[in-house]
Amino acid sequence: MVREKEIPTTKTVPKPVYIRLQLAAGEAISAPPLSAILGQAQINSSEFCKVFNAYSLQLFEQGVLLNIDLFKNPDNTYYFYIRGISLPYLFFQVANDGKYIPVEKLYDVFTLKAITISIPLNFSSAKLFFGALRGMNFKIIL
Repeated sequence: MVREKEIPTTKTVPKPVYIRLQLAAGEAISAPPLSAILGQAQINSSEFCKVFNAYSLQLFEQGVLLNIDLFKNPDNTYYFYIRGISLPYLFFQVANDGKYIPVEKLYDVFTLKAITISIPLNFSSAKLFFGALRGMNFKIIL
């Protein structure tokens, strides 16, 4: 007599969908490529743009480039988290003649970026900051 073995079934819990975006504050529009990205995750792009634009303008000036983390839960709800201002955007805002940054403006950028992402101002954060600066071939004017 052959005995049938019961195979234990495990319940798989669906994970939230994670999308990383860069959007300008107050300027998100429901058009490609944003609508295509949100459509793949089955998120209503016009509703997202309306909510994002209203929320981002409360915190930042219009047109500031922001890093966004968007999470869609298995129950079709979503939420987003603004991680802060994009560092290359800040560099290009203060750069003179393309790739030259005055040292007095550099400190302002460093403190602004550290405040928006809530990191302490110490040696290791300064090394990361200057590594990004060097990686983008910016020069510092004394």
